[in-house]
Amino acid sequence: MYRLCLLFVFVLAAQQLFSQEPLIHKKKMYTDPDGKLYIQRDLQIYVWLSTSPGEKAKKYRLWSEETTRYSNPMYFDSEGYNTFRSPSAVDTSTHKTVYPLRDIVFEVYTDGTPPTTTVDFGEAKLYESGNIYQLGEGAEISLSARDASSGVEDIYISVDGSEYKPYAEPIPVNQERKYTLKYYAVDHVGNVEHVSEINLLYDKTAPVTTHTIQGDFYKDILSGRSKIELASKDSGTGVREIYYVLDDGEEKLYKTPIAAAYLSQDEHKIKYYAKDYVGNEESARSYSFYVDKTPPTIIEEVIGKSFFSGGKEYSSGKSRLKLTSFDNKAGVKEVKYSVNSNEYELYEKPVFLTQSSGDIMIKSYAVDQVNNRSNSQIANEKTSIPYIDLTGPELSHVFIGPKFSSRDTVFINRETKIILKGIDSEAGLHRIEYSMNGSNPKEYTEAFSMDVEGYAVVDFTGFDNVDNTSGKSFGFKVDNSGPEISEVFGTSQLRSEGGLKVYPSHTILFLVATDQVVGLQRITYSLNGGTVHEYSGLIRNLPKGKNTLKIVAYDKLGNSSEDNLQFIIE
Repeated sequence: MYRLCLLFVFVLAAQQLFSQEPLIHKKKMYTDPDGKLYIQRDLQIYVWLSTSPGEKAKKYRLWSEETTRYSNPMYFDSEGYNTFRSPSAVDTSTHKTVYPLRDIVFEVYTDGTPPTTTVDFGEAKLYESGNIYQLGEGAEISLSARDASSGVEDIYISVDGSEYKPYAEPIPVNQERKYTLKYYAVDHVGNVEHVSEINLLYDKTAPVTTHTIQGDFYKDILSGRSKIELASKDSGTGVREIYYVLDDGEEKLYKTPIAAAYLSQDEHKIKYYAKDYVGNEESARSYSFYVDKTPPTIIEEVIGKSFFSGGKEYSSGKSRLKLTSFDNKAGVKEVKYSVNSNEYELYEKPVFLTQSSGDIMIKSYAVDQVNNRSNSQIANEKTSIPYIDLTGPELSHVFIGPKFSSRDTVFINRETKIILKGIDSEAGLHRIEYSMNGSNPKEYTEAFSMDVEGYAVVDFTGFDNVDNTSGKSFGFKVDNSGPEISEVFGTSQLRSEGGLKVYPSHTILFLVATDQVVGLQRITYSLNGGTVHEYSGLIRNLPKGKNTLKIVAYDKLGNSSEDNLQFIIE
């Protein structure tokens, strides 16, 4: 029996052209390492017959009489597994038909599906904007392809319009610019994947954030009406988020301008930075500023000769109005005044008061560099320039109830009332505000107490009727716990009965109490419901039988604790 040798011939198919033309890849046959034969599905097939396995042996092309129309050339009808068959296998040694009957099968695999290529960008953070992939630090382009049939032969790549070359290793991305990447894969029988194109933008530059002040400000001094606005620019992927920390607070996401109205009048510091969409983060910037909510103080006085008659002060034409103003922080920008309801004028130096019948009305106000404006002051008569009160109330406090002092510390308990006092001999006391341990201030209306144990600080501020203020603070420690009680018998126990310890009749009993805060004041006891005694040394002559001893210990604030001791005397 001659061996059959099947030969397949294929022709080249045309390749689709792109703006950057890929290489030309022939459609072909391929035998994989396992001996499987793969044929590009679109190729024409011719079958040849030979009686020798030699490559140069004489061979004859087979012609089909029954299916002439569909052979020479022929095509495979399905993707993947296909066969050539000859009925009734013959034993190669005996040349006899093999039973049971079986076909001789030659397997052929057709492949008309191109590979599929995927892209990996390494450890870089990726952000897709429109049709551009934006990458951060650690960017590296890796290509991989998969083919379900004959397998991937090569991946081809073109960078920035260069000629297509076989992909060999990951492509580093380390220059801040735009990259254009085209790629496709080819399998072992010449199936060509459609060219894919991606645009990349490598960005390793962090955003730059700046602050601007909205509203009134002077140098680094802001009014209570000002706002701090943060804005960031990024030359690459764009700004994703801005963060800020105010003073020693928590980090927050910036959304709207930061209003100075919610900040205390004091020094402040803001730190801020931004991140872009691929994780580039700028170094934190900081801005120190002062919030000034206090308007200037203005003092009015008439200098020069004056004359009193009939209870009224009369001023000569040489008398002058002197306005003195000063400010707590930003400094005075301008002072204006009005005499007898005339237009306000800019004050620069003492002003002569003109003769006028009737009362002289004086109004004035001052504006600081951040436009805080003082309230106008009015003198109904030129002789009654308002008395200027520049001092706040005198403040004090008292404790009503249990109190104990040790060195420089005052101890109180929950029964102790705290009273805040204020006296103002000039404008008069208007109100007192206080806060506990840094909490938001509230108005003081009545005595208060503390339930929570530990050290506490009260900060309180007094306001007079012209809003002069003075502040004071004091600290104290709250102790609501009684002493710890313990008992010691003068002899060892003899035994236990019914869960109680039994002691001999000559035993004595010591009572001990310890207070870790203010110290022990006294101990009392009563035996078996009898008279309460002050403990002063030791307890003798305990009665025989079962005893119940009630012990109460008091600390120097009157806090108490109780213990009931049961035992048996033999």
